[in-house]
Amino acid sequence: MSLPYGLLGLLSYQDSTGYDLTKVFKDSLNNFWHAQSAQIYRELDRMEQKGWVASQNIVQQKRPNKRLYSITDNGRYALEEWLSEGALDFEHPHEAFLMRIFFGASVPEVTLALLKACRDMCLASPEAQKEHIQANIDRYAAEMPGGEKSRLYWQMTLDFGIMQSQAVAQWAQMCIDKLEGELHLGSDHEGTASV
Repeated sequence: MSLPYGLLGLLSYQDSTGYDLTKVFKDSLNNFWHAQSAQIYRELDRMEQKGWVASQNIVQQKRPNKRLYSITDNGRYALEEWLSEGALDFEHPHEAFLMRIFFGASVPEVTLALLKACRDMCLASPEAQKEHIQANIDRYAAEMPGGEKSRLYWQMTLDFGIMQSQAVAQWAQMCIDKLEGELHLGSDHEGTASV
């Protein structure tokens, strides 16, 4: 599970509250790794039990108290170990969408509509999100300690997302073309059988 390492990575930049981590996660990692705030808080508790993070309560006047998290030496070591593993997880993705395509022969019209929706979403997604994500990269590069040094790496993940969306859109269009051809052939055969 990569969520704790994502949180350790964010804490390696600066100490943060759970609220701030959730916000930064949403602005950055959420582009390729989804997590709800409840998951983040649960994971922070687990990480503290493991000794990967430490927290302190900050008493505030006229505002609720907050809990500030910082990465420990054990947490830095765990993050570096995880980064060094280098294991790629592309081999066995769990993708419900592809399972629907795999079994789509029984409902070809539904499968065709699903593929068109996939194509349209992928074509709209990168351009709509690129400006927002790029603005986040620029802002965090300026605000976070070590942000300028990390900008290149953050940019690479944005580029991956854009190229992946483009590739999936091309794949979906190829499937649409094949399926429309097959559906057209099927309707031609049905027409000739009734003549």
